[in-house]
Amino acid sequence: MRVGLIAMLRASEDGSLRGSLPLAGRSVLAWQAALLRSLGVERVLCLIESTSADVIALQQELEGQGLQFHALKGFAAIPALVRAEDDLVILLDGLVPDPAVVQAVFGGKDGLARAVATAPADHPLAAAHPEDFERIDAGRHWAGVLAMRGAPVQQLADFPADADPIPVLLRIALQAGTPTQDLTARELVPESWFLAESPAALARHETALIARAAPPADWRAPSLALASALVRRAVPRGIAQGGLIAGGSSLALMLVGVMAAAFGFPALGLAAAGLGVFGSQVAGGFGAISARLRREEPAENAQAILAGTVDVLAGIVLWFALAPWPDWVPLAVLGPVVIGLARVLASSGDTGMATAARDRTSLLLLLALSAAFGFLPETLACLALGLLAALLLRRDKE
Repeated sequence: MRVGLIAMLRASEDGSLRGSLPLAGRSVLAWQAALLRSLGVERVLCLIESTSADVIALQQELEGQGLQFHALKGFAAIPALVRAEDDLVILLDGLVPDPAVVQAVFGGKDGLARAVATAPADHPLAAAHPEDFERIDAGRHWAGVLAMRGAPVQQLADFPADADPIPVLLRIALQAGTPTQDLTARELVPESWFLAESPAALARHETALIARAAPPADWRAPSLALASALVRRAVPRGIAQGGLIAGGSSLALMLVGVMAAAFGFPALGLAAAGLGVFGSQVAGGFGAISARLRREEPAENAQAILAGTVDVLAGIVLWFALAPWPDWVPLAVLGPVVIGLARVLASSGDTGMATAARDRTSLLLLLALSAAFGFLPETLACLALGLLAALLLRRDKE
C-alpha cells in the first residue's frame, strides 16, 4: 500500500496555518491530498493540532473517493499505520509542487520510485526557510518531498513525543539508504514549487495559476470571451459552487424564456434565453478551468448535456417567438433550424465563422432585438441562409 503523510501544523506569516490557506477554490491541504492521490496513495495521514472544517471536508472528500484518511494529533500512531511493505510519501507542510515535476521525480517502473528530492543550498527557498528545507549535506537541502520504504518508519516509535516527525522521518529515510534526486533550478521555480508562506504570496501564485489554466479569450465570440473573463475572476471564490450556480441559473433562465415566448413576449423570451446560454458558457468555463487546475479530464459528458439541453430550449424559445402557444405556424420551424445550423457550423473547426457560431448568446440577443422591432422572421431567414452558405463553402474547401 502507498501511504501519504501531510501536515497542517506550521503557520504562515499572518499566523494562520499554511494548510488552511485557500488556493484557487480549495485549501492548500486539499491540493496536497490531490497530489498524493495522483501518485497512487491509498491512505492519507494528516498531522494536526486540532480538528478543523478544512480537515473534516478533506476527510469526507477522500473517503468519498475510496481513500482512507487519518487525522493524527501526534505521530505515535504512524508506525502502526505504515507497514513494513508499504511506501510512505511525505510532503512538507504548506508545499504545493507541480504534479508533473513530482511525477518526473518519482515515476519509477511501478509508478513510484523511492527518493528524497533535494534542492541546491543556494536556492531562494532553502535560504529563506532553512527550518523547512533542511540541510542534507554541504551543498544540498531537502526539497520538501520524499518517498521511502515503510520498514524504517517503525523507528519513529523510538523518538520522544515532542519530536518533529517529518524532519525525523527525513533523517530516517537518508540513514536507510533512500537515494536522493537533485532538482534543477528550472524545476524549482515558484510556478512549479510553491510554499504557502503568506497570504500575499498565495494570492500572487493563485493569479498566475489561474492565468495559465484559463482558456484564451477569443473576442470573435464576445460572450464566450466575457464568460472566460468572468470565470477567471470568480474561480478563487469556489470552482464547484460557481459551476453549479451558473448551470442551475442557465436552465432556470431558459425555462423563463420558453414561458415568456409561449405567452406572447418574444423579445423578453429571447433575452432571457440569451442570458441562459451565457450561464451555460460560464458553467462550461468553470468546468474547463477546474479540470486544468486539478489536471483532470474535463467532465465532457456533463458539459455536453448542459450545452445540448440549452440549445434545445433555445430552439423551443425561437419556435414560440414565431408562433406563441397555441398558434401553429409552419414558419416557426425556422427557429430550431437556425440553432441546428449554428451547432453544426460551430463543430466544424476553429475558423472565424465556427467561433462566431459558438456565440449563441450574441445570436439570441440579436434576435431579441429583432423581435422587439418586429423583424424576427426576416432576421431568422437571413441567418439560416448565411449559416447554410458558410457550411457549404467550408465543405467545398475540404
